[in-house]
Amino acid sequence: MELIIDFDKINDSAKKKFLLETLRFLGVPFKTDGNPQTLEEYNNELEEGDTEIEKGKYTTMEGLLKEMERW
Repeated sequence: MELIIDFDKINDSAKKKFLLETLRFLGVPFKTDGNPQTLEEYNNELEEGDTEIEKGKYTTMEGLLKEMERW
């Protein structure tokens, strides 16, 4: 699953830079090509996300908090 953020609505360049650095640090996949995602791409990503959840490939809040303690 990919995170979709409308960078055009973020006017502060420092906030954009912080967001990109945070996403990279957390290993969150993102695209910066500026091309809008098609409806088909969006639906495919939703289906991929559902499949990951069904396979148990997700992190709970409790799991995330435990992982954060190791940082």
